[in-house]
Amino acid sequence: MKKSLTAISAALILSTVLAACNTDTDEPITTSASEEQLENENAQNEVQQEEQQEEKTESTEPIEETQDEQEVNKEEITTLTYSSNSQPFTEEVVEAKSEEMNYSIQHFENYTLVAEEPGVDQLIFSKDDGLSMQIEVVNKEEATFEQMKATAKEAISAIAPDNVKDLDFSTILTERPEILNITGYEGVVDGEKVVKVVLERTNLIATLTIYDTPQADLTDAFLQMGLTIQ
Repeated sequence: MKKSLTAISAALILSTVLAACNTDTDEPITTSASEEQLENENAQNEVQQEEQQEEKTESTEPIEETQDEQEVNKEEITTLTYSSNSQPFTEEVVEAKSEEMNYSIQHFENYTLVAEEPGVDQLIFSKDDGLSMQIEVVNKEEATFEQMKATAKEAISAIAPDNVKDLDFSTILTERPEILNITGYEGVVDGEKVVKVVLERTNLIATLTIYDTPQADLTDAFLQMGLTIQ
């Protein structure tokens, strides 16, 4: 009986000790795991927030740059307006510099400036090279406007001796103060137009010879481009 009580007492003591041990070990472990999990979640949230902020910054910066580039491009774009077959047209132009002579010109994108020979360039319509404008530029120390005007009149009279008319450019002088003087003549040869224009700016005198047809009617287009020579 005594042995039985002793065994029972020992069993109770052992159960109590085990229970106490379980209580002491389980609770701290559970608490530690919860805190660690919470810290991990907070760390993950911070990383996600930082990544989201970086993505937002990366996504907005290119848009701002693109808008700025568009604004700059808009400022750089220049247009000219001309009349053809009684209809107005406005087109973008680009600037080109002569390879042989000291001048630049703004021309429509479907035209090409090429050097024809020393002292003479050609501005050619890309869709039809029969439509073009010959350009000759001299410094004002080399000749006067009156001299170049007389030469142009003589040349057009030789091309179309029986069909030459003077052109009225008084509106250009009113609207374009940078053009000091301008005169022009038109001749018709075998159904095609040849136009001679002489214009004077502060630093140069340019002679333009335009080859056109009544059907294409690009004389004003060539003239508007020619007026940008400087």
